Amino acid sequence: MVSTQFDTGTDAPAEIILPNLVNYWSGQATSTTGTGTFVPGQPTRADRRSLETARTAFSKTSGSGNNTASWNPTLEITIPNDAVGGLYSGTVTHSVA
Repeated sequence: MVSTQFDTGTDAPAEIILPNLVNYWSGQATSTTGTGTFVPGQPTRADRRSLETARTAFSKTSGSGNNTASWNPTLEITIPNDAVGGLYSGTVTHSVA
């Protein structure tokens, strides 16, 4: 997964939260189907990673056929000291490879 910047829509420096300030961790799977071993990319908060570059939420180490994994990820966003109040929005994209 990867993140865009979070902003208020104006792109003013004090209204942007860059992806390096967005941390993510996948946690454990809440459910899986199919065969194989599902491995979380960031099982705990201590394993959290910045979304400034693409990260792997889950991988599967064995098995074949159709498989699914569900999880409840956590985002932790550090608000810059000079950020102004407002409604910020951004996008976190998950891809399947």
